[in-house]
Amino acid sequence: MSEGENHESRVARLRLRSLLAGQNLLDGDFAVSEFGRAVGTVQKGVASVLLTGNHENGLGAALLWATKNEATSLQIFSDRCAEVLARRATYFSFPIQVFGAETDGVAKPVVPAEFERPTMGEADESFAEFIAAGGADVVREHGVVSGEVNGLEVCRVVRDASGESRLEIGVGAHDRETFQMLHGRTATIESLRKVVVEVAARRAVGAQVHPLNQLARERMLRHQICLAPQLVGAKILKTAQPPTRRSNLKDAMPCCADGVLVEGTEVVATFGVGINPELVVFGADAREFLNPAADLILVVPSRDASGVLQRLAKLLRRSARIVGVDLATA
Repeated sequence: MSEGENHESRVARLRLRSLLAGQNLLDGDFAVSEFGRAVGTVQKGVASVLLTGNHENGLGAALLWATKNEATSLQIFSDRCAEVLARRATYFSFPIQVFGAETDGVAKPVVPAEFERPTMGEADESFAEFIAAGGADVVREHGVVSGEVNGLEVCRVVRDASGESRLEIGVGAHDRETFQMLHGRTATIESLRKVVVEVAARRAVGAQVHPLNQLARERMLRHQICLAPQLVGAKILKTAQPPTRRSNLKDAMPCCADGVLVEGTEVVATFGVGINPELVVFGADAREFLNPAADLILVVPSRDASGVLQRLAKLLRRSARIVGVDLATA
């Protein structure tokens, strides 16, 4: 651990001590554990966790840590995304409280956030036909229209400083900027088709490992399952927007779809790759966002259908089913 990380850890421990002192939860034996991007302690049966990073994805790990340490309740302190965490905490039967951790050492309970439901602008939506004609799948998420190939974004509608919309081609912001430098600011169907063909070849089932098939693997999994929904017991599944906005293309984030199971029950499916406890939290949030009455399935490669996910899923107020699938590119 570096000197900077040691300092950060010490500061976090002191902040947690200060927060607990304000709640009269300190006793003579104050042992703090560090896990992931958080520090925590159990006092009088209460697990107290201060998130130090990756706040929006901290609930699942904190809940696992609390139950592992035989706590009977959990309180989370966060100076970012606390309202979203508070909303997600309501999906669990395990008692959870979320507080905003202010720099003055005062912990303040937060009100669960409402969902953001931005609408698509007409100017942005006008590019959907162009994207489809170029061979990409049209994806609409939180007011953004983009095109994907086997789950990887290859173009996006963006607005400039004047508010004018245009389509940019490329995988991620830097690639889109480079593409404009080489080919100009005006996207053409021919240019988009060339990118689509290249990306499709790299992300095909059985393709050799390449940077283009290591990005957005959970979306690649979703794309393949939507083409063959029977693999997870569904009759139809369609891409759906997530409950929260995706911050960037590089960082992995679960994704979702909605549809109907073979027996006719409505379903929300969430997809992840790797053993990620936040998949359960995200899935419960996605169900509430998309269709609160639906069943929930959590879809992962078979190797990732671990006991960790099962433990968290059992703590949900409403049940969720974990489905492992075997795909060559997962």
